[in-house]
Amino acid sequence: MKTLIANAQVFDGSGAPRRKADVLVDGNRIMRVAAHIERPQDGDVRVIDAAGATLMPGMVDGHTHLGLGSTVEHRSPRTEPEEEQALIISHNARVMLDHGFTSIYSGGNRRPRAEVALRKAIREGWMPGPRLRASSWEVSADTMKSPSATLTPVSAAGHIGANDRAPITDQVRRFVHEMADIGVDVVKMPITGESALIEYTSRVLEFKDEEVAAAGEVARERGVWLTAHAHSPEGIQMAVRHGFRAIYHATYMDDETIAMIANAPQPVFIAPSPGSLWMMGNMGKPPTPGMEVDVAIESLRKVVPKLMKAGIRVVPGSDYGFGFNPIGLNATDLALFVDWFGMTPAEALRCATETGGHLMGMGDELGLVREGYLADLLLVEGDPTRDITILQDASRLSMIMKDGQLHKLAFNRRAACAAELAT
Repeated sequence: MKTLIANAQVFDGSGAPRRKADVLVDGNRIMRVAAHIERPQDGDVRVIDAAGATLMPGMVDGHTHLGLGSTVEHRSPRTEPEEEQALIISHNARVMLDHGFTSIYSGGNRRPRAEVALRKAIREGWMPGPRLRASSWEVSADTMKSPSATLTPVSAAGHIGANDRAPITDQVRRFVHEMADIGVDVVKMPITGESALIEYTSRVLEFKDEEVAAAGEVARERGVWLTAHAHSPEGIQMAVRHGFRAIYHATYMDDETIAMIANAPQPVFIAPSPGSLWMMGNMGKPPTPGMEVDVAIESLRKVVPKLMKAGIRVVPGSDYGFGFNPIGLNATDLALFVDWFGMTPAEALRCATETGGHLMGMGDELGLVREGYLADLLLVEGDPTRDITILQDASRLSMIMKDGQLHKLAFNRRAACAAELAT
């Protein structure tokens, strides 16, 4: 079935200003974008009147945890039985789609088999959800033996970093192979610690260079991507050196590391995660000093503008899925991209659309309103290129289309008559 979206103000995802245009979708692709498109006469055409609204590409999130369980609709204690967790993971994907995120580059899942199964169900069309790059669980040196192990906030006293233990290179190789056997697209490694979980550890190395190198070798052999949780320059450089595709946080990146990424032979995408820091700072009580929230915010606000100036690919995604930071608030990142990092709304939107398409490995067919591209489209009531905060209100999304299929269409946008189209 064809869909004609008429009278739209189109933000195409490239960062260019909106322009008035009609968009014709045939199957799962955008067939035509033009100032005016005559209504096709074959009869099998759905017409959506977009007058007064903005048509834009579906958004891409680069760092959300479907397996952590919490959304704006349901808060998970993370202690449910495995069967229930699988249902929660699929629920979380649907909530992402409800809020305009038509693609996810997963930030890691404690149940990678469930995430791989969900990816298959979404692809086959019988489960609602975004396009999904499925990820491994978040392996660390001391959780490698058990995918169900979790970290809790404790003191850094007694914490053993990479420099204080024997190498576990063989275990790392085995882990990447095991995750590739499951069928994930992405294997994630926390190269540095995390002060929000274990105080004052964000700049402590969790893996040795030889171990990260081994992960890179196996990933290339098995055809999977690698994601690094890394706050420190040393950890980020380790990831870049060994071919990691995405780096989360990047909080304390220095100029040398920025230059290294800018000149890397392979694409490197940075998800700086401002949303989780903002949420931690606004939970009703101040975070402990050991969580380093204030110092991390101060550093990140200096780092990201430098990344943008250097032409480095920056994408939204901030550990959404925690109880304090539930899925459904993901568009908070875009407002912080503007408020904290000095981007224009159009620049922030481009990070979530065109750049996100490249993160997904689909830059030639995803993330733009362009002829031949996949029809992942949003109709937004208002102008997010002027007020990006409207994307935080799911009720402002009057149409959500993924792969040419309507996930949502508001009643007032359901049809337009030929006379209306002619005006």
